[in-house]
Order: sequence, then structure tokens, then C-alpha cells
Amino acid sequence: MIGEERVREARNNVRQYIADGLLGVKDDGIKRFVPFFMEQAEKSLLTADFIHGLSTSDSVKETLGVEKNFESYVWVIVTSYYSMFYSALALLAREGIRVGRQIVHKVAADALIHFFISNKRLAKMFEDYEEAKDTTLDLIGKGELMKRLEKRADELIIAYEKEMKKRSTFQYDIGEMARRGYAETSLRRAREFFIEVRKILSK
Repeated sequence: MIGEERVREARNNVRQYIADGLLGVKDDGIKRFVPFFMEQAEKSLLTADFIHGLSTSDSVKETLGVEKNFESYVWVIVTSYYSMFYSALALLAREGIRVGRQIVHKVAADALIHFFISNKRLAKMFEDYEEAKDTTLDLIGKGELMKRLEKRADELIIAYEKEMKKRSTFQYDIGEMARRGYAETSLRRAREFFIEVRKILSK
């Protein structure tokens, strides 16, 4: 779960970002970029998947004329994160929230927590499409469903923040080698994040 301290930090940061012009709210113009952001998210995800396949498959390497010892797990991590980042921008843009051009990754992470977690808004968005599965409410009840959706919303934002930190570590720390396990975790998280955001945006 995202702790109260992190929620408070995000809230305070968002106030400052708005005051400094790093974050815009009630910006209807940004909404038209939602398809673009989702297209970039999907392309980044496909790129991550391709690089992962190239890094793990000897037959693909042979077909493409790449050395057998080639691997680029660091770029699987980076492009997986960027898929999540563009998905996050799409989610924010749909709500009229524009992330500026400075410290964009931190601003986006704080904005997600402030606008969607602290007020349980993301959980409510998940509820919109979960309720379409009408048998779910009959089986587990609305209160239990909301608990599960809030937990899922937290998990998605936590995954986003983990990938943001991992990208920084692997991309900029030259001495650190990305391992296959980290890359596969990043790819799985990015895929799940993309799918969940696409479901939300389809409503």
C-alpha cells in the first residue's frame, strides 16, 4: 500500500508543481493527446517485448545476424518504464492534467498519487469497468470489491514508481548490470499497467 506519508508528499509536491507551472490542471486541450500517449505506450511496450525476445532467443539472434552473447536487458527495463510513463500521461491527460517539460517523471508519479490514489479516484475508475462484470458484485459484494480495487490501484502506482526508480538505476549507473529477472518483471508490470489504463480509458 502507498503510505500516508507518500500521499502527503505527493500532495505537497503537486501544489508546488502547479504554483511553479510544472503541472497544469483543468486543461481540456491536453485531452486530445490521450490517443497519442497511448500509441507511444503501446509502441514502447512492443519495443520492450522485441528487445526481450532478441535478448533471450538464439534463433532470433541467428535470423537477424546478431552475436549469440547479445543481450540488452537494460533497454527492456527502460522501454517498459516508458510504456508505463506514456500510459500514465494518457490517464492524467484524460482528466485534463498536463505534465510540463521539467522533472516530468517525478511530476507524473506525484500527480498519479495525488489525483488518483489519495481520493480513491483510480479505484473508482476501475470500478467502472469491473461493474460491467455484473456477477462480480453478486459474488463478493460492493464493499469487498472497492477494497480490492483500491488495492489494485495502489499496486499499479507502486509498480509505476518502482519502474521509474529502476530505470534511473539501470540507465544511469554505468557499473550496474541489468539482469534478466529485472527485465522480465519490468515487462510484466508495463504490460499490466498498459492493459489496465486502456480499460479505464475505454469507458
